[in-house]
Amino acid sequence: MRRLPLALSCAAFFTSGCASDQGITSICARNQDGFDIEEASILEDAQSYPFMHDAVVLDFDLGDLPADATWRVKTVEVMPMIPDAQFNSWNGGDSLTVEVFDGDNPYAEGWTVTQRVDKAALEWSDVTVDGAASTAYADNQIAWWPFDFTQAIPQSGMTCEHCLVGVAWGGSGTPPMGYSNYNRPCDRNWTDYADGFGWVPNQDLDSGGSCSWPMLRVTLEVLQERPNCDENTLAVE
Repeated sequence: MRRLPLALSCAAFFTSGCASDQGITSICARNQDGFDIEEASILEDAQSYPFMHDAVVLDFDLGDLPADATWRVKTVEVMPMIPDAQFNSWNGGDSLTVEVFDGDNPYAEGWTVTQRVDKAALEWSDVTVDGAASTAYADNQIAWWPFDFTQAIPQSGMTCEHCLVGVAWGGSGTPPMGYSNYNRPCDRNWTDYADGFGWVPNQDLDSGGSCSWPMLRVTLEVLQERPNCDENTLAVE
């Protein structure tokens, strides 16, 4: 996301093993790290805008993927960021959508998962941000909130080399989401600012050369058909 005026702002691990019956093949899955914003930037700010979509192009390193394997995004974790001054009175329940596209633009085939924040189910921690651009609150509570895409993206998988992943708010424009420092490339950032112009690539805008990205962590899933799953994989239905 390009920097916007303050006035516009609202407040590789592997799974355990399994075995299939003799003569019956299984779809065996292993997890693989996809992307972690904390390896590329740091938390700086919070953003939330009614009806806005904000997404970034990510490159997933799958190594030497076997010819008979497929892959897909398994989970996307995002970071709700609630000011300390509002946290105790905030009950959660806000709805957010996460979007995954099988290409480097929002016109590729895509999938969405929408969830409501279950405040009690998340593990919250204190954070202080200095000099935030869009939020007036320095002291906040943050948590990683997972979105499961295994029921949305088919086992036939994805094909993109450069894949677009992002967040979308409803009409309330809540909850606020954690955003990175303004040190990320704008040419890998697409935004629909809900201004009637639809999706725009941020390199076409006067963004000062660098953009802020939503705080994201992505886990991939590699799928192969095998007679038996081994200790590094898990059978999926």
